[in-house]
Amino acid sequence: MTALWIEPFGGIAGDMLMGAMLDLADVRFTIDDARRLARELVGGEASIEVEKVWRGSLSGRCVTVRTPESVQSPHRGLAECLALIERSSLTRASKVRAGAVFRRIAEAEARVHGTTVEEIHFHEVGAVDALVDVCANVLALERLAVDRVFATPPLVGSGLVRCAHGEMPVPAPGTAEILRGLPFEFGGGPGERTTPTGAALLVEFAAPFERPRSFTSLAHGYGAGHKEFASGPPNILRVSLGRVREERLFAEAWLLEVNLDDQSAEEIGYLVERLREAGALEVWTSALQMKKDRPGTLVSALARAEHRVPLEDALFAHSTTLGCRWRAVERTELAREMLTVEVDGRAVRVKRRVRDDVEAIDLSPEYDDLTALARESGRNLRELEREVVLAALRQLGVQL
Repeated sequence: MTALWIEPFGGIAGDMLMGAMLDLADVRFTIDDARRLARELVGGEASIEVEKVWRGSLSGRCVTVRTPESVQSPHRGLAECLALIERSSLTRASKVRAGAVFRRIAEAEARVHGTTVEEIHFHEVGAVDALVDVCANVLALERLAVDRVFATPPLVGSGLVRCAHGEMPVPAPGTAEILRGLPFEFGGGPGERTTPTGAALLVEFAAPFERPRSFTSLAHGYGAGHKEFASGPPNILRVSLGRVREERLFAEAWLLEVNLDDQSAEEIGYLVERLREAGALEVWTSALQMKKDRPGTLVSALARAEHRVPLEDALFAHSTTLGCRWRAVERTELAREMLTVEVDGRAVRVKRRVRDDVEAIDLSPEYDDLTALARESGRNLRELEREVVLAALRQLGVQL
């Protein structure tokens, strides 16, 4: 299982996390990818610069996102942020994840200010640089094929911080609300070490905070903040990209069910696609006999708790149902690792199931990558599948 371990021992902000992701020096996520995404979000208004800096005795990448909004922060609502995310080229799952980060911030700010999510405005957090930070970090997880994120509790700082609402205690009320129920560390101040954006990314990616039990690191990256603090640890965080071996994971999932008897097969097929894009773990259909002896279809989907709202949105947008059923179920998941091999000049992903009784031979090439390669090369699909599996075995060091 590919894992990312985030250590915000000096704090965390969106640009610090992006700097650490870039400092991994992995060709799958580069500064050009971040700049391309920024152009999609705001046209040519944003510029992204990266430099190597020292914070205390540690060096890391410091990211600066500049836009016309950098001088005067806008008051942008959740709907506006989600619309900007929606028009990007992020996959549906990544759009859902980026949107969840902003929903988390909106819910926290709404509770702090005694208003609704729809009425809250983000001030600094709604600026384009925050949008770029959030979406770029989500893109990094996607490109690096991260299956699971671990994190240690963040350092929040101490004293007071000045924001759009005046002087506030550290952690700022919005940050404290985002971290409610989760551990964090005071100190490293005076000043703010963990921003609302950084807290929301950390919670969305990695809550509950825990260290991996067995972790093999493959690369490390360090992301630096813009401030130098006179005391405490350096204003920097570390990410480690590697692998964890966890044979089985016992997790809670939610089962969505809805009965349909007035939609065509084509419409139901389209609904199934949209549910998968909204983050469903699995989607399937079953034949039903419904009222008035009409044939119908039971549409079922499994999802994590954080994807319930996006799945409901997709269901009500693309079906005629007036309601749906939810129930909690227990799910046992085998761990997996995602490998990438190259065949005929094209990258092909290969999924490996991790089981104690099965070694490296339990491999499955990704169907979409395999068919794309077959179309481009004109070669037989089965022949390509064998070649991809052999390449993956060689990459794993298996003697053939």
